[in-house]
Amino acid sequence: MLIGAPCAAYAGDAVSDAEALAIAHKHCTMCHARKPTHEAFQEAPNRVTLETFSELKKYAALIYVQTVQNKAMPLGNQTGMSEAERAALGRWLKALP
Repeated sequence: MLIGAPCAAYAGDAVSDAEALAIAHKHCTMCHARKPTHEAFQEAPNRVTLETFSELKKYAALIYVQTVQNKAMPLGNQTGMSEAERAALGRWLKALP
């Protein structure tokens, strides 16, 4: 991607696996990891880890409801997930086979 060029993830276009995973790493894995870095968690809540493409796909329906639809995650929006990031993640999730 060119510096200064709009990212497809935020322009309403198709979202790549790498872009979706980057959003998850930025906003989800501090809690939803095998070894969470968030001080409140010793293990991932409900044992839901979101560190890989396969994990994102496995929990796609849950992620969509909690993050895109209900905006309940990230908890208290502690990581500052933007509406554009939620929309991009939602487009990626909807495009899954």
